[in-house]
Amino acid sequence: MIVDIVNGLLETYGTLNPFELCDYMDIKIIYSNLGEEIKGFFQRTPNNYEIIHLNSDLVPEEKKYICAHELGHAILHTDLSMSFFIENALQVKNKYEIQADKFAAELLLYDIESNYEINGLTISQLSSYYGVPEHIIEMKILMCQRNM
Repeated sequence: MIVDIVNGLLETYGTLNPFELCDYMDIKIIYSNLGEEIKGFFQRTPNNYEIIHLNSDLVPEEKKYICAHELGHAILHTDLSMSFFIENALQVKNKYEIQADKFAAELLLYDIESNYEINGLTISQLSSYYGVPEHIIEMKILMCQRNM
């Protein structure tokens, strides 16, 4: 389960910062201009070198979320390569993208249930507070409700 993986990362590395986790896990982060449509992607080379590519035009909050999302691919989808996603784009993209978003939600919103400062805030306000897209807040709230 994704929550167990995130708990394991916190226990092992003492952080849930996706940039620090990449450093600990020897996943290289490369910033480059990826155009207007691509925010980032994960790559595993044939010799198992792992790279997260982030668009250099992203604002800091986006970089953190996209890094967490791509780290989700690195951890959850270890047996899939970039060519798999290219060849099967319509068949599997939603499933794997949703899983990577769930990972990012667990990682970046780890303390949302115990954070009393946010009590009563709207989805939009929570999005601003945590620096993540609104759909990630909504996803985490749904995951919390299912675990009740």
